Amino acid sequence: MDRSSILILGAGGIGCKWATKAHSRCPEGSADLLLIDVDKKSFSDANAAHCLQLSLGDEDKGSATLRRMAKHRLNDGIGDFQSLFNDSELVIILSGLGGGTGSGISAELATIGKNSDSVVITIVGLPFAEQPFRSTIAKDVLPEIDNASDMCIKLSMERLAWQARDRKSDWESGSEWIEELVEGLVTTLSKVGKINLDLMDLKSIVGKPGNATLVVGTGHTDEPEKVVRVAQQSPLYDINVEGAKGCLIQVEGGPDMTLSHLNLVSDGFLSVLDPDCQVILGARASEEMIGKLRLVAVLSGL
Repeated sequence: MDRSSILILGAGGIGCKWATKAHSRCPEGSADLLLIDVDKKSFSDANAAHCLQLSLGDEDKGSATLRRMAKHRLNDGIGDFQSLFNDSELVIILSGLGGGTGSGISAELATIGKNSDSVVITIVGLPFAEQPFRSTIAKDVLPEIDNASDMCIKLSMERLAWQARDRKSDWESGSEWIEELVEGLVTTLSKVGKINLDLMDLKSIVGKPGNATLVVGTGHTDEPEKVVRVAQQSPLYDINVEGAKGCLIQVEGGPDMTLSHLNLVSDGFLSVLDPDCQVILGARASEEMIGKLRLVAVLSGL
């Protein structure tokens, strides 16, 4: 893919935080970043972002807590950023559902991306079970987001929080899983990885009908089986990964990662999927991963 042909888009407070973290780990110039929220604080940590504030006058928070109002204000201002969609082949939308902004504009943003002939992947966080009102809002908007996207990856906030405790990270930042997924996609599509992933390959995976989810496994180079086991036990949505019809795998290691490591991790993970599952493999090495292995996989057709 060409330079800046990927757009990472954060919708609402949580979405902006996820998008900013993910973009900061991507190779310089490999993706554009667009943040959309009511609160100006959502833009404070992003140095290279395009920002759209959904408010009136000097208001900087609380003015788009209703979904319809957020959508209305998005339509008033998004035209100034249409060129970002027009120049993109892949749009990755990150959003937490259950509030006003993310719930109100995610489907609209996905539609704009599709109308610009981009592949659209949405990654949405679903509220905690103890938040029945927010859960109802999320349930109401999910079908529209699903229909407007090529792939909608649903993540459980409860599972993110559980994984965050295990990794000693911040669940609101996506426990680092989300930024690793986006970084892997962007890096591989930007042809930095050892094995390149083409956009047409991505289209064939995200086009599988059914649910989609994200799994991540990490471990040391001397225990690739543990990496597979952790990944198989860590879907971030309450869904059985067996029988997936499409699978996009990104394996990352250090310069010491061998082809044997790659095969052990990928073959071990694929052994539980549908025998006819369409698989696309990407791999890359980075100095900070010396002695470590990480598997990030998107599963579709569930």
